[in-house]
Parts: sequence; structure tokens; C-alpha cells
Amino acid sequence: MTTFDRLMEPVLPILQEIEQERVPHFNETHSWPLFVRVLVYHFTMGYQSMRELVTGLRHADAALALPALPRSTVSQMFTRFDSDLLHRALVRLLATLPLPENPELALLGTIYLVDGSSFPTLHHVIWEKCKDVARNVKLHFVFDATRMVPASFIIDAATSSERVALLAQLQKGVTYVLDRGYMEFALFLDIIKAQSSVVMRSYRNMVVETVEELPVTLPDEVTAAWTTVRDRLVTSPHPDMEGIVFRLVECTIGPTVNRLMTDRTDITTFQVILLYAYRWQIELIFRALKWTMNGVYVITEHEEGINSFFAALFLTALLHIHLKRDCLAQEGHVPPISVDISDAPEKHVQISTDCTRTTTHLAIARFMAQVNAKLALFWKIPKHWLKALAANLHRPFTIDIVRALNEHALTPF
Repeated sequence: MTTFDRLMEPVLPILQEIEQERVPHFNETHSWPLFVRVLVYHFTMGYQSMRELVTGLRHADAALALPALPRSTVSQMFTRFDSDLLHRALVRLLATLPLPENPELALLGTIYLVDGSSFPTLHHVIWEKCKDVARNVKLHFVFDATRMVPASFIIDAATSSERVALLAQLQKGVTYVLDRGYMEFALFLDIIKAQSSVVMRSYRNMVVETVEELPVTLPDEVTAAWTTVRDRLVTSPHPDMEGIVFRLVECTIGPTVNRLMTDRTDITTFQVILLYAYRWQIELIFRALKWTMNGVYVITEHEEGINSFFAALFLTALLHIHLKRDCLAQEGHVPPISVDISDAPEKHVQISTDCTRTTTHLAIARFMAQVNAKLALFWKIPKHWLKALAANLHRPFTIDIVRALNEHALTPF
């Protein structure tokens, strides 16, 4: 068994099952499972264009069992195969993989982080439903922070509404964590009507009236950095919120004031702030998808193909994480069952260069590093680990490959 075969192993039964279910085209030369295999190879190798992929296939080691496909054939695969097939494969893989939970969040229920991000395409894209011609598409992404895996996504035109996309993806019994760009009372109420919950950063100038002050208890580790913490039940004079009492948690970290509105009254002040702090994870996920896996280079301009492209991107990321954890487990490293907030090494603290992000401030960046220091080993794919995997795809999967990958996993910085 090659390392590539081991990487593909969890999803192969799913691909074969779906292949038996689908009705093939009358003139198919290559199968749909081969198309998926080619896409997983593309993202694992980190290619940046269709041309690089075609060249890579032409020179791929024979052990990988990948045919040399011309550009026209790969392009036709994106249009001929229904993107719903890869969506189904992704859903079934999520249901079958043994995915550990983030112990910091597991007791708080199912936590979904939500955001949107633009991805450039190499050519103009025509969206049939709106006839827009664009050089970008928008990924509306819902990320399961409890298991640290994708929950759902929608690909749409660059000008599409993030609030509308979220409403289309709402699920019952979930707590959604939203940044200030989603702030809207109507959306807040729509989420609650869907029998879910929300933690949403509100505008600083939101007018409220206090109904009841709530006690504030914080861990000693954060009291030095967090100031002016206040927790209360409030009402708003806004017409959409007439008669609605909601919770408002306010916290100053460095120069940043966070006002977090939520309907959850069953968790502590610290846990409300912690849920919003975890929203930064979705920014890290976007960065990993775009730059670690080179998913920023959308190599097809067809709407159907773009949906397949992103479904394959997420599926590949899941396979990478599963293989990484499997290799670590073979040498006795298992995910933590509890996480405490302790001092993170300074090298783990990553201050954002984006002035719109709260992690531009050292206090917030250090807190996020403290929260995630023990989780990164099992939920993050370092670039050098991925490079090592790509270099060894054609080799037999042996304990030497396990050790080589673990070396990069255990020293990711």
C-alpha cells in the first residue's frame, strides 16, 4: 500500500458506493472516483493551476495509478460530474470518521463558527441564476468548532449576502458564533426561531436598557488582560426587538471593546467570551485552505465545477487530518481530553497583520494561543507536514513514513 492509498483509504468505500448509485454518462472514458482521486492529489501536492495539475499527472510515479490526462479531459470532468456527488461523499466521510471533540467546547453543545471569504478564479465565472460575470466567488462557510471540521458551505457570487447564506444553512440545536458583519436584530431572532442559539458581536453604539446585572466570574489567567467585564440582561428600543430580553456581555481586551449579544443564559460570562474568541479559528481555516493547500487558486470557471472543487478541498483536508492523527496515534500521541488555559510559548503567539482583526493586539493573540496550544497538534496541518506527505505519496506506507510525518507534526514551527 502506498502512502497515497493510505490517505485515500477512509473514503474509498464511500466513493465506490456512490459510484454504484449514480447513472454514468453514455460516453464516459474515466470514472468519477478517479476524478476525486485526481483532486485529492491536486490539493495534496499543492498545485496552483490546471496546467500544474496536468503536468503533475503526466509525470506522476506509476505507483500512484494516476493516468496522464490532457487538460481538456480534466476540464470536462469538472462539468460532467454532478457536484452533489462530492457533497454526498463529504457528508458520509464526516459521518464515518472517528472525529474527536474539542474538549474545551464539548460541554457547551454544538458550536458553529460562520464567515464568508472571497476566492479569485483564473477566468471569468458566469453565475446562471444571476447572470453575474465575476473574477471572484464567495465561500459561505459554517465550521463545526466542537469537532473542528466543516459543517456546511455554499459557493455563490462574490456579491452574495452572507446573512442570506447563513439562513439557508441553519440547523436546529446549534449555537452560531458570528462577527459584527452579521449584526442584525432580524437575523438574531431568525436563529432563535430556528431553535438554535447565537453569540453575535454587536455594534458599540447599540442602545440598550438594563433589566438585570449578572455576576461575573473569570479565571485568574485572564483577569490581568481583560478589563471592564460586564454581564447583564437587557432590552433594546429597536422595533424588531420589542419585548425581547437578551444577554449582553461586554469585555475590554487591550484597546478593543467587545459587546457580545446572546440568548444563552446557561453558560458563564467567561464561556460567552470564549465562544466568540474561538471565532478566530475560522480565519485560520481560511488561511490554511487558501495558502497551505493552495485552494486560493480555483482552477475551473464552471459553476458546477467550482462546487466540486470546494467539496474536494474540504474532503482532502479531512483526509489529511485523519492521516496525521493516525500517524501520531501509532507513536502514542492522542488528542487531549481536557484543556486548561496556561501560558503558551511566545513562538506560538501569532499577531495578525490585518488591522481589522482583534488578534492584532498582543493580549488577544496570546489568549488565543493559550486556548489552542494543546489542540494545534491534532487539528492543524503544518505546511512542512504537507510537503513531507506530498514527497512520500508514491512510497510504501511504512513506519518510516509515519516517523517522518510525525517529526514535522511534533515540530510545526
